[in-house]
Amino acid sequence: MSFKKQLSGRIKSLRTDKNLTAEALAWNGGLSKSGLSDIETCRKDAKVITVKKICKGLGISLAEFFSVFNEIDNND
Repeated sequence: MSFKKQLSGRIKSLRTDKNLTAEALAWNGGLSKSGLSDIETCRKDAKVITVKKICKGLGISLAEFFSVFNEIDNND
């Protein structure tokens, strides 16, 4: 699985685990709903600063967010 798909899946999984809508997460993190949607559906790459904002919206650290990633696929 590509890193982009892993990243988008992690965001969506954490969001749904916390019973947040995309709109609520976007609001909490200071993002646009459409931008978040584009990341969750792999239409757009997420910059580190955007992932940091998503983490803020989820109430977790970057370290916690990335803790499940063991390897990065360099073929992306």
